[in-house]
Amino acid sequence: MFDRLYFVLILFATSVLHSIQFEYEDLNFNGRWDPTENLVMSKPSDKYITIGGAVTEVVFNLGFGNSVIAVDQSSTMPSRVKDLPDVGYIRMISSEKILSKFPNKIFTSTSMSPKTAVEQLKASPLDFMMYDAPKNIENTMKLIDSISRDLGVVELGDILKNRMFEQMTLIQDIKNTFDVVPQIVFFMNPKSGSYVAAGEGTIADYLIEFIGGENIFTNEFNSYQKVSEESILIKNPDIILVAAHNSADDVSSFFLNNENFKNLESVKNGNIIEIQMSDLTMGTSFPENALKILKSFSLNAE
Repeated sequence: MFDRLYFVLILFATSVLHSIQFEYEDLNFNGRWDPTENLVMSKPSDKYITIGGAVTEVVFNLGFGNSVIAVDQSSTMPSRVKDLPDVGYIRMISSEKILSKFPNKIFTSTSMSPKTAVEQLKASPLDFMMYDAPKNIENTMKLIDSISRDLGVVELGDILKNRMFEQMTLIQDIKNTFDVVPQIVFFMNPKSGSYVAAGEGTIADYLIEFIGGENIFTNEFNSYQKVSEESILIKNPDIILVAAHNSADDVSSFFLNNENFKNLESVKNGNIIEIQMSDLTMGTSFPENALKILKSFSLNAE
């Protein structure tokens, strides 16, 4: 899927506009608009609420950060969203909590639930914008197209996509150097004796494929499932990706300090890679985050 998009976007990249007709805050004084730089047309009086990490990231990156008055708990990027009130978690939304903020417009995705809250918000007089939740990079491109069109800034959406394409090109260059496909596993919130791995259909599974690897459990199960130490030893991954909801946790220690894992290829080669939960957000920063992860082990994976 990535390779098909790679060649399609070669043609697209040459057509992106380098000058725009919108007034904006040139925060880095480089004479051009860059993603996340606020548009003058974006004002607090707009009163937007964004729900869903990818949706929030796109709205902010298109220059409408000044319009957003609240976000949900899955929205972690850009970092300035941490200063905004939250309206709960996207899969457990309260319509009353949202309406109490008196927004003018709501941007969200099909991941939003429960259904009753969604129906209540749809029936309200607010502008309720719901987009397909992105599951891959092509979906993210479509999300950018939809939101940038609805906000009247299609040109800026093109710039966002071009930035993503530049990162994807660098990823492809590194993937082309692989002699073999690295065997990779992703663990969520590991604890001593408890290892929950990503299976098929997860964003982590897609991330592994995106960076040129093969998920060792992709054919074993869907979603996330606890696996035994024995199964990890048998699969013997080249690379272990690991993340925790609490970023202060030293999650790699559960592998590096486990005597049973000392002969794993990933442990011997120092390929225990801690990543952030935000790296799994299918937003505009996904290729950039994937490139960062890939660079952290690419030399050992060649």
